[in-house]
Amino acid sequence: MIDFLRTVFLESVVLLLILEVAAVAIVLGIHRRHGTTNTRLALWATLIVCIALLVVQHLVKTDREQIVAAVSAMARAVDDGDVPTLGEYLAADFQDREMDKAEWLSDIRQRLQRWRIDEARTWGHKVEVNGDEAVVTFQAMCDWRSGEQSGQSILSTWKLGMARRDGIWTLHRVISAKIGPGGAFDYSGIMQY
Repeated sequence: MIDFLRTVFLESVVLLLILEVAAVAIVLGIHRRHGTTNTRLALWATLIVCIALLVVQHLVKTDREQIVAAVSAMARAVDDGDVPTLGEYLAADFQDREMDKAEWLSDIRQRLQRWRIDEARTWGHKVEVNGDEAVVTFQAMCDWRSGEQSGQSILSTWKLGMARRDGIWTLHRVISAKIGPGGAFDYSGIMQY
C-alpha cells in the first residue's frame, strides 16, 4: 500500500492527475448541488492542494526515480559509445568478473570499438531499495553490429546491484544478465567474446 501511495503521489503524474480530476469532480458536484460559501471554499482548497501536489511531485525525486534515471543514462552512454559518462555511474568499489572499475571500463571501451550499439532503451524497472543498497531488474533492447554480423532489437534482462554513495546512486555490480531470445545467453558467457 505504501508503494502504491508513493507511486501515485511522488512518481506517476498520470495517476496523480486521475486522482486529482476525480477529487475536483466530486467537490465540484457537491458545490453545484449546494452552492454554499463553504463548498466554494472547499473547491478552491481542493484546487490549491492539487496544484501543490503536482509541484511536490515535480520537485521530489524518489530513490526509485533516481535509480531508473541512472540506468537510463547508462543505456544512453552505451548507445553513444561514451565510456567516460558510463564511468560516472559506476561506484568507486565496482567489481565485475574480477575486474575493478578501471579495468571494466577499459574492457567496455574495447568492446564498443568492435560492436556498435544503437537504439539502446530500457523499461519495466523493478527496484528494491534496502537502505543505501538497491537491486534493479529491467528489460533492455538494442540493435548491434560488429563487422558483418548484426542483430536487430536484441532483448535482454538485467539485474544490477546499485549503491548510494554521497547521495548518488551508482552501479556497484552486475548481478546477472540474460541476453537474446528467452535469455539464451548469459552475461558472463557473452563477455568472453
